[in-house]
Amino acid sequence: MSRVRNISAIVFVLCLTLLQVACTGYTIRPPESVADPVGVYIIDYGDTSRLWLPEEQGGYTEWGYGDWRWYANDKKSLLYGSVVFIWPTAGTIGTHVRATGPWGSDGVLLSDLVGYATIVYEIDVERERMESLRGELHDRFDRQRSTELFNENRQMSFVKDDTSYWLGHQSSSVMAGWARELGCKVSGFSVRAHYRVKPPGKAIELETE
Repeated sequence: MSRVRNISAIVFVLCLTLLQVACTGYTIRPPESVADPVGVYIIDYGDTSRLWLPEEQGGYTEWGYGDWRWYANDKKSLLYGSVVFIWPTAGTIGTHVRATGPWGSDGVLLSDLVGYATIVYEIDVERERMESLRGELHDRFDRQRSTELFNENRQMSFVKDDTSYWLGHQSSSVMAGWARELGCKVSGFSVRAHYRVKPPGKAIELETE
């Protein structure tokens, strides 16, 4: 019985710790001056976030990172959710090809974002940095094409990633890393999509149902 109590106490402490770090959030400071600017978007969906990068031929690719079982396959359980941050699991990268940015050519928010996306962050970065990250992500995705699956619920294509998903490498920390690769200064920590984007970046809050 004492062993069960000890395990329960450890799990309780870990849960409290996760709740504390989840509330901290990331602060993203975009570059103040860029020679060849290009706009990118980070979109907060509440439970996760995704990065929208423009493509050379037009349109955008939406990029997300998560746990292969939970994010790509929608196989969720309380037990799995309680240990996924503690024990490294298979990671996944997801993509969604978009014809436009978050607002369509008519200036109206895309219908699948209405009631789902909560905040759109607009950031200008150096084009060279964006192209470097974009190429890296496409290469990463293409290397795992044999594992590709389409998630109808999320409207995204997923592949298994070479990296593991855990507390120190989850969707928000990966997004923070991508922001750093784009030339932003990033501080803080969070296990959920919780960002504060400083000027000259913009945060546009959306209406939710």
